[in-house]
Amino acid sequence: MEWLNYHHLLYFHKVVKLGSISAASAELRLSQPTISKQIHELEGSLGEKLLEKRGRGRVPTEIGRIALDCRQQMA
Repeated sequence: MEWLNYHHLLYFHKVVKLGSISAASAELRLSQPTISKQIHELEGSLGEKLLEKRGRGRVPTEIGRIALDCRQQMA
């Protein structure tokens, strides 16, 4: 596994908490492509999909929930 950037986990957490990339980008004051890219890099590092589309939002996959638990233990 490659080195993990804390921001990857933070952005992932915000998307899960707020339910969408657009809501997370508004709260973090970052562009949607920036958030998407960071999450894609995190997924690439872990070798697993962390989010799936559900309606207009995003929800964590089973692996995503495990990653979220790890992030919350770090906080």
